[in-house]
This record gives sequence, structure tokens and C-alpha cells, in this order.
Amino acid sequence: MKTVRIFLFVLTLFTVGAIQAQKVGVRAGLNIANVSGSDVVENKSLIGLHVGVFKEITIVPEIFFLQPELQYSMQGYKIEEEDFSLGYFNIPLLGKVYIAKVLSVEAGPQIGFKVNDNLEGDLADNIKTFETSFVGGIGYNFPLGLSINARYGLGLTDIVKDSNVKNSVFQIGAAFKF
Repeated sequence: MKTVRIFLFVLTLFTVGAIQAQKVGVRAGLNIANVSGSDVVENKSLIGLHVGVFKEITIVPEIFFLQPELQYSMQGYKIEEEDFSLGYFNIPLLGKVYIAKVLSVEAGPQIGFKVNDNLEGDLADNIKTFETSFVGGIGYNFPLGLSINARYGLGLTDIVKDSNVKNSVFQIGAAFKF
């Protein structure tokens, strides 16, 4: 319930700010997620989706922006034919640099709140509800606000209690700025 309140609070902030801002947008795409760490057994990547909203805040006009986001991200991993799916509300805070009008790079920290999973038993009881990551990516920006991007998120905190297991997710997607 606390996670839902945090989500609604952040969504309200984005909505109120979006009414006055000119550079807000939506993004969505494909996730290729997995876990890493010394306690990870042989596994495979899990395919999922991400969808979210963002706002570009100008720091240096046409060059450097601060980009807070709110996104839902399907993450997890596979062992043999079984999917271990984890859904997160992620809040990245990215520094975004436009190298040219058509090319941008972004990087920054991200916090995530697990909001759903398909786990059962002991594993379900041992998954943490909060994680931190470092995110970095690149984007190609078309005229009229459309862009395509690739991003990688490297988990910094363990997602399983008393184990060295961290999220790892590669995202490919598109965004549209209003």
C-alpha cells in the first residue's frame, strides 16, 4: 500500500509539472532482463516491457538537461522453462547531454519499488521490495519529438535477502516529447 501511495505522489508531481512544462514525454519499449551475482545459478534472460513518463528540465539550453522519469518495468529471469517475473516502478534521475541535435547520452541513479511478481514460497518471501541501480543510455532524436533509445540498468543492491543477486536490464524503446 505504501508503494501505491509513493507512486501516486510521484505521478501527481509529474502531472502538475507537465501542465506547465514544454518538454514532457512518454516512453515505451522492450526489456531484456536478467540477474547477476555470485549466488546466481545458470539462467536465461526474460523478455518484458517498460512504459513511463519523463520530463526534461533545462540546465544548459540545448546541451544539458536533468530528466526525472517514472516507469513501470517488467524484469526478472528464466531458469529452464520457468519465468521468474518481477514488476517494478522505477524512478531514474538522469543527466542528459545532447552531443548534437540528433544524438544524446544519459546516465544517472535509479530507485525501484517492486510492485508485483509471480513468485511462490520461500523465494517470494525473500525478494526485497526496494532496489537501486545505475542507468546509462544513448538516444537518436528525430524531428518533431520522436526518438529511439537504448539503455542499460545495472543493479547496485541485492534483490534477494542474504544473497548476492542483482537486477540487470537492457531496454530498447521509443519516446515522444510534447
